[in-house]
Amino acid sequence: MAKVSTLLLSAATLGLLKYAPAEYLAPLIDLLSKTPFTPQTILSCVQFFAWCKLLTGVASNINTYFSWKKENNWVTDDKYDWDKEVVMLTGGSAGLGEQMAIQLAEKGVTVVVVDVNPVREEVLEKYKTISFFSCDISDFAALSTTAAEIRKAHGDPTIIILNAAIANLGPLLSTPVAQSQKLININLTSHIAMIHEFLPSMIKNNHGHVMFIASMCSYLSIAGLADYCATKAGTLAYYEALRQELRHVYKAPKVRTSIVHPTWMRTNIVPFESVEKSGEIRDIKRLFYGVEKTAKIAVQKVLSGYGGRVIVPDVWQMRAMIGLRTWSIWAQESLRDYVRLIGQ
Repeated sequence: MAKVSTLLLSAATLGLLKYAPAEYLAPLIDLLSKTPFTPQTILSCVQFFAWCKLLTGVASNINTYFSWKKENNWVTDDKYDWDKEVVMLTGGSAGLGEQMAIQLAEKGVTVVVVDVNPVREEVLEKYKTISFFSCDISDFAALSTTAAEIRKAHGDPTIIILNAAIANLGPLLSTPVAQSQKLININLTSHIAMIHEFLPSMIKNNHGHVMFIASMCSYLSIAGLADYCATKAGTLAYYEALRQELRHVYKAPKVRTSIVHPTWMRTNIVPFESVEKSGEIRDIKRLFYGVEKTAKIAVQKVLSGYGGRVIVPDVWQMRAMIGLRTWSIWAQESLRDYVRLIGQ
């Protein structure tokens, strides 16, 4: 909507400048006559700027349209019956996962939460379409057993949201290898295990949606979150390969895939309060984005029935970060210096 508004404003500007009666432009011309430039020169510059804005907006809309079509394999005839769809959500007992579960349940969608921690009683009481399965998803034998229990109780999930994640905050050498291994198992390997459990039915029916909750750390590695960043970059790589295999190997173009890259949120994953007290967060709190808003954007993507890449918040600074590795090395390193969580 914002892009359309920009186009309309640019077009209106062009119309005003090119076709408006001379008497309407007289005050503007009088003002410009007091500048070192001639009024005609200034008006020509404004017209040129408006044309650039208009053409840039048109090109951006065309690019967005073709990206969306390609991301969804040019297929638009798949329909979702939200009274029958089943959403399986990992890490749904708190934070972003809980908010997504609640917002889906508010739409009457059946949500199966898989988490090592229980869903709050008040949430289960209020939202009857939410059910909870206790499982340590880093234990792959237990995960397989839980997946069988879910299928028995609800049938095969048609949407899976791979949200569960933990973080180890601190220098990489101070993090025990076993602790990093557990993080990798939860943040990345469990995603792969869930894909093995639930993707076959989606492929068979050529219907479904796999959503990965990644991070802007998929693009920007940060001192103090080395293993976490590695798993989020790995999630992005796995998502991209999955898209290709669904298209070319499994011939399931209606199985949607999406990935969400949120910026900083106040959740239990990283204890930001302790970091802020130590003075090491270096203005990162300016990048915080609300959990509820992030959940709303992710849920809207699911309910749309289409896949794609989602940046939260979708602002130019975050989109510029996607191309970080194309920046000059000095610029990349300067940005990493600025957003580090540890070190002087």
